[in-house]
Amino acid sequence: MTKATPRRRRWRIGELAEATGVTVRTLHHYEHTGLLRASERTDGGHRMYDRESIKRVDQIRALRELGFSLHEIRRAIDGQTSLTDLLRKHLERIELQVARATLVRDRLRNMTTDRETHVSVDELPATLNAMSRVEERAQELRCTCVIDADREERWRKVRDELRDCVDRGEDPCSERANAVAFQARTLITEVAGFDSTVSTILKVFARLSAPRNMAGWDPSLVQYLDLALAALKDEPH
Repeated sequence: MTKATPRRRRWRIGELAEATGVTVRTLHHYEHTGLLRASERTDGGHRMYDRESIKRVDQIRALRELGFSLHEIRRAIDGQTSLTDLLRKHLERIELQVARATLVRDRLRNMTTDRETHVSVDELPATLNAMSRVEERAQELRCTCVIDADREERWRKVRDELRDCVDRGEDPCSERANAVAFQARTLITEVAGFDSTVSTILKVFARLSAPRNMAGWDPSLVQYLDLALAALKDEPH
């Protein structure tokens, strides 16, 4: 007596959804985009799915978790493109997104870590613009691996001169403070590429610069230079 060949297991769409952990609506969408097809239909027209369907849904879910679009997934599963190449291109996109997110995070941190700083809506555009200028300049320096020792030394001299002015109780509008402020404005212009909103650029530059460059630039010294810059109009005689 010949044994009957066992019928392969079939799943209705609701059962497939339960087995794969996705919704029926999602499975319908996969079918609409051509990613998933029923293995057969019953006499009543109901879609039936087999083990290959489960495998297919698992593949789709895995690629979706990596952030691929359904179009990219279909090309990869159907063999229209190399999965390795697709992964590499996607990695490039993710790295760019991470870099952008890191930049936004650092900007937010710079604007919020100082408890005494109050960010206003009116000042926000100028602050972000100044940050962008300084960041672009810093990136250029990193890419070219240029270390301007002379500029750093000039910046340290400005700091020391201003500190002496503060210690001696000199007014920020004094002739000496005016001369030092002019040197500072020249340096800031070299770094930021323009000399408008110098006060804002200075504050941002102080937050973004490396500690070795900004050692000794406490809030009181930054405020003193801020006042000296505000009083600076023309080149000192």
